[in-house]
Amino acid sequence: MTARRPILVTGVPRSGTTWLARQLANASGSSMTGREPMNPHGKQYALGGTIDAWARIVDPTPKQRRVMRAAFRATTPLVYGRYGHRQWAAAMPWTRIVVKDPFAMLSVSGLYAATSMLPVLVYRHPGAVLASYRRMGWSPDLGEVEAAVPPALSADPHEHDVHADPVAALAWFWATLNQVALDDLRRVPGALVVSHTELASGGPSAMRVLYAACGLGWNDRIEAAVRSAGTGEARSPKARANAKGKTLHELGRSSTDVAEAWRGRVSAEDLQTLDEIAGLTLAALESARLDLS
Repeated sequence: MTARRPILVTGVPRSGTTWLARQLANASGSSMTGREPMNPHGKQYALGGTIDAWARIVDPTPKQRRVMRAAFRATTPLVYGRYGHRQWAAAMPWTRIVVKDPFAMLSVSGLYAATSMLPVLVYRHPGAVLASYRRMGWSPDLGEVEAAVPPALSADPHEHDVHADPVAALAWFWATLNQVALDDLRRVPGALVVSHTELASGGPSAMRVLYAACGLGWNDRIEAAVRSAGTGEARSPKARANAKGKTLHELGRSSTDVAEAWRGRVSAEDLQTLDEIAGLTLAALESARLDLS
């Protein structure tokens, strides 16, 4: 039953997972704990210390199953973080937990087996992700994903050297993560694919469709919150900067502006490389996406 399942919001890093998870956690009876259970980097939870890199988990160990259930039931304080929303409600037994975790993209089937969660895969054009990675001074975790994903599920680099070309590396990373996630989603009842651009530009009417698909209730308070997020008027937690001083989450910025700002920052040559490697995957996502109209 959709209305009783915890919700996983996942997608390639810099695809709007934090923004979308907070939007869903606005629903009455919902709560977002904030931390990413499968984030293996820095001092993150790393699935209870059972992983140390991007991982594809299809058949979780008994310990991993316990950890996954604790994360999706919010029964461990280790998954609470600064980007949570309505955390005060998380401990209540009737609350639906919203988990945001890009690192879960490779393990949707394993997480579903352990928790019966409802996955919502959000995607942005790979050019938008490329522009955001450049702004942050990031590079994709190429080696970790190569080690975790079997060749049959990996994207075709189309004669590009992904280890020498940063644009090709991002395209391969983006396409491979989404291909694996799409393959897993086919085996999860009710799984959803949504376009960040359509959600961000569609306002309350688009978000209302997603709420209904997730089994979440809608009211005037939520309508006002979604409308203010679209215009940049929403209050948000203090932004955190990365090591290079770049703002990690700009949750007070207009979501409509965020959706389209990347287009002036990516060259025609970049777009050609992205399309050659990730074009088919983008088309598959577009075909699978929820109709928000």
